[in-house]
Amino acid sequence: MSLLLLCTWIGATSIIPLSSLETAGYIQDVKVVGDILYAASNTSGLIIFDVSTSPKPRKLATFSMHGMTSIDVAGQTLYTVKGTSIIAIDVTDPEAPVLLSVTKTRNSVTSITVESQWAYVVGDGGVTAFDVRNPSKPIEGGTFSKGSSKYEKYTSVFSSGNIVFVCSKWYSDIVNFGATTPRLVKRISNGGGSNCYGAKGLFYRTTYKRINYIQADGKVNQITVARFPDYFHALDVVHNSMVTTGYHGLYMLTQFEQDPHDYSGHLDSIKYGWQVRVHEDIAYVAEGPRGVQVVDISNISNPTLVGGYNPISADSRDIFAQGGYAYLSGPVASLQVVDISNPKKPLLVGRLYDGTGSSVHAVGATVYVAGGTQLMVIDVSVPSRPVVLGRRSVKCAAVHVVGTTAYVVTLRDGFQILDVSSPSSIKLVNYLPFDYLLKAALLVSNNIAYVVSDRLTLINVQEPTVLGTACKGSTPSGVDVVGTTAYVAVQDGGLQVLDVSDPLQPAVLASGCKGCKAATDVKVHNGTAYLTTKQGMQAVDVNKPRALRLVDTFLNKERDLKGEEGEEEEEEEEEATTLSISDGVAYVSRNGLHVFGLVDSYPFVPEEEPEGKSSGEGAMVLVSVVAGVLLCGAASFVLLNRRQRARSKAGGGKNDDGYAEVELCVSDTKFEGDDCQMSEQTISCHRELHN
Repeated sequence: MSLLLLCTWIGATSIIPLSSLETAGYIQDVKVVGDILYAASNTSGLIIFDVSTSPKPRKLATFSMHGMTSIDVAGQTLYTVKGTSIIAIDVTDPEAPVLLSVTKTRNSVTSITVESQWAYVVGDGGVTAFDVRNPSKPIEGGTFSKGSSKYEKYTSVFSSGNIVFVCSKWYSDIVNFGATTPRLVKRISNGGGSNCYGAKGLFYRTTYKRINYIQADGKVNQITVARFPDYFHALDVVHNSMVTTGYHGLYMLTQFEQDPHDYSGHLDSIKYGWQVRVHEDIAYVAEGPRGVQVVDISNISNPTLVGGYNPISADSRDIFAQGGYAYLSGPVASLQVVDISNPKKPLLVGRLYDGTGSSVHAVGATVYVAGGTQLMVIDVSVPSRPVVLGRRSVKCAAVHVVGTTAYVVTLRDGFQILDVSSPSSIKLVNYLPFDYLLKAALLVSNNIAYVVSDRLTLINVQEPTVLGTACKGSTPSGVDVVGTTAYVAVQDGGLQVLDVSDPLQPAVLASGCKGCKAATDVKVHNGTAYLTTKQGMQAVDVNKPRALRLVDTFLNKERDLKGEEGEEEEEEEEEATTLSISDGVAYVSRNGLHVFGLVDSYPFVPEEEPEGKSSGEGAMVLVSVVAGVLLCGAASFVLLNRRQRARSKAGGGKNDDGYAEVELCVSDTKFEGDDCQMSEQTISCHRELHN
């Protein structure tokens, strides 16, 4: 049998996952034991690093578990909490952590600390002790609970011997667990808004410009830091120094028992110091979406950032791909630049922290970021060093740029048209009042702006006027336009298709498709609409707009820990995702960056015979094509029996109903090696009618 195959990855599906750019999620806790650093991420789970030889932590392993926010280590066992469970993980081999046990608690728990043989957990039911001498089977001990209002529910716990320090929003309690029944030693009013910590046998409360250190008997000592500009977030103590973090950096305090006090050293590059742990002369800072920062504090007057684990930020809100780069914007990193010249190996090459970003658009080597209270114009000609060329103060929700004109949807100041030919002096050209918006998306095509808010609004951008509206009540979230057809991502049914040939009266061609989930964004590529959802991605055949057909669904299901008796924890809702397509590859911002090859599947027959190929019995032509990327592995090819098709064409080939009979075959094929050599193949065929 003569077989013509194109060496391209093809699937029975239309969405082929190619790669992901790792994100750490939100790192909220860190723990250092010797040369091993443990980091707790609320999305990625437990991340383990070797910090023995380099200031840049070397990742050893990940233990996947959503919702991890608090950890502690005792011996070779790491403990964490989630929902109504205590989880014990064997970290004897840090490159291969192993689950030891999942122990149910009576109430939801949020924080854990381990002291000798006891683990103390806090949450809705107060503070409870568990005997962990056998980590595979912790045994519940005593519980202390005082107060039932939401303000009195404990959120953090620390211990020193049998003395346990627990905090709620309004109170700090010191509890003695040495007796048969846990006993309250002292209750201290926090005044609201305090964070609590434990270090070197003392307990600490941090608040606005103040730190209280509290002895085991309840005696409170106050430190006031005169020049500190904001709230303290976290702290640790080493030798005679205290390391603290806040919104405005990392601070070093010495002889901190004196009051009032001034800090000795400051590092302003730390912005999200949610937790800090010191080992010898190195401070490890959990910076939430920015990863883990490594700070040399050997010189207390000059703490120095020496390394870190800085993956792509997890909270990007928009993405735009073009020319071998993907640009992401979000509330933490206003711009992240990713090299996508090899979609199988995306590489984060540049980052800019300058305000927030909710929308991004690129024209050549200039990127426009809208978000917060400004529109920024950024030069990315050197991708590793984005440089702000100019900005305009405006509460932006979305931006789209055509040439030197920026179209901006603002939250309060309507639809604006801006001249950005001189980035240092952005000028308002025209303006259209618009309703107050909480969020928006924007696309400009053929002098019409398509604004997505609580509905789809069409605006003439030559003389700003509202032309027409659509999708009211459907909760739209994204739009793409091809010719005179608009495709709108909606909550109800996933996709609406509109005829916008008359922009004054957009006409609904289709509303929803069977099997489509609530969509967050849409892009159309070669007759297929690709929808992003909170669970993954879907492909919809839109060649016949009045008869939408779901052709593929890719669900982003991540494995998570199971409770007792196989009971699975509830899956947490994902952030809304956005999508950009470049050179036949889809780039999705959802907890990082995810890359997909797109397959366009439709019968196709060359008009001429390929040279050297016969159209005899059994000759077949590949009719499914994926743009852009070559991979190896297992694949399903859709093949067309060209002899049958040619015979239909030559002889009229129509049956009584006007259809031609076509034979379609599926080749289940396996490719191996760097040169993508076919190693196995099986073919099955069936006949279909085509008009």
